[in-house]
Amino acid sequence: MSKESFAAILILAVVLCTAGPVSAQQSQTTGAPEASPPASVVTTAPNQPSSQEGWMQYDLEEARERTRRTRIALISTSAAFALGAILTGVGFSQCTRVQATSTTNYDELVCNTAGDVLLPLGGTLTFLGFVGVLTSGIMFGKANRKKREIERDIRRGQYGRRLQWDAPSGGLVF
Repeated sequence: MSKESFAAILILAVVLCTAGPVSAQQSQTTGAPEASPPASVVTTAPNQPSSQEGWMQYDLEEARERTRRTRIALISTSAAFALGAILTGVGFSQCTRVQATSTTNYDELVCNTAGDVLLPLGGTLTFLGFVGVLTSGIMFGKANRKKREIERDIRRGQYGRRLQWDAPSGGLVF
């Protein structure tokens, strides 16, 4: 670092240290003098527990609604899975297995018209129902966990805190 740049930084630091604090309220275009604020400003903290409880109750209602929706999804996809399994079974019963005549060929299923329709329809419903049960089951577990966490936080808030800082009194209170 050269002597000139060091001197420039030092002069800039001195100027910035001696300048008073500047804020947006101090910049006026009218030129009228501004009244100075009082020397000590006393503020009180808002009543946080009551506003926080309101938000927690709102979050709890949202979590309950989410749990209800995922429970409905789990039940409906389970029903689709069961219906698909039943249709697959009925469609499979309408088919007969034909033995292969040579060793290089595999056995075949020969189905009547009902089997041709019910087997793919039931298989599709079974597969999609299974995927739905998996995803909605995971979502249901996560929604229940979130709801339990919110309920636990509300219980902790209702039974009080052990030791906390009280800003208006400036001390620790129970």
